[in-house]
Amino acid sequence: MAADLYPAFVEKGISGKVYVDTFYDITIWYNQCVKKKGVPGLVEERWLSLALRMKIFRLGRLQFEPDEDRHVLHVHIPEGEPLDDAACGESFAIAEEFFGPEYTIFDCESWLLSPKLQKLLKPDSNILKFQNRFQIEKIIYPFRQAEERVFGRVREDKEQYPESTSLQRAVKAMVLTGEDVGIGYGVIYRK
Repeated sequence: MAADLYPAFVEKGISGKVYVDTFYDITIWYNQCVKKKGVPGLVEERWLSLALRMKIFRLGRLQFEPDEDRHVLHVHIPEGEPLDDAACGESFAIAEEFFGPEYTIFDCESWLLSPKLQKLLKPDSNILKFQNRFQIEKIIYPFRQAEERVFGRVREDKEQYPESTSLQRAVKAMVLTGEDVGIGYGVIYRK
């Protein structure tokens, strides 16, 4: 289906790089299925359908989902690469050119925007650099997205979480006290 869609990308003047990068999401979610279920396949059909309907585009490190009704560009962070600050800046710059001026806001809802991370991470961490791009407008608790993303899956026995990285150690210490990292919602007003 992705191959059949290539002419539509060409017709809209979208580069081959954006096409390939956008559909690399299939590889990411295939690997997730193998990791979580132990079998080849895809379990995120609804999410993957966004690319097939040309409703999401990967522009460098980040994905952008245009919401035509609200004139908002939803920002998503695919896994698999470091959240490099320069790469994120480049993605936003590409998005500024890629999307028309009718989109007035970038927004993002993610555990990466939780203000609680400011207590856990060093000020120069890429996560906090990403977070600082946004005006945080609300926080949602309880939501265990951080556990899922940091440890690969949510476990009821939190003592079983690995401690291989400083981020894992910090998040594990927090959740063992009964706290939840939660999810932040933030916005960036476009120029």
